[in-house]
Amino acid sequence: MIRSILEVLMESTPREIDATRLEEGLCQMDEVVAVHELHIWAITVGKVLLACHVKIKRDANADMVLDKVVDYIRREYNISHVTIQIERE
Repeated sequence: MIRSILEVLMESTPREIDATRLEEGLCQMDEVVAVHELHIWAITVGKVLLACHVKIKRDANADMVLDKVVDYIRREYNISHVTIQIERE
């Protein structure tokens, strides 16, 4: 319990989330070129937030990519509070 509280206070990435694997999963999407400024932290025990920049191909549909990225994060990591900034190549 104390460990969980300290992790929240220090805004560390929750132990159950592998940020490298998450980033690799996003980069495997056809339209995604790169991911950077990836931040994952818990604001309370069990409530995780994610923010990142996703660089996409010039001709990609930004709304469609955003939907795919958010869906992937929610489905695979159960993170519902997501902020994504889409950037073009």
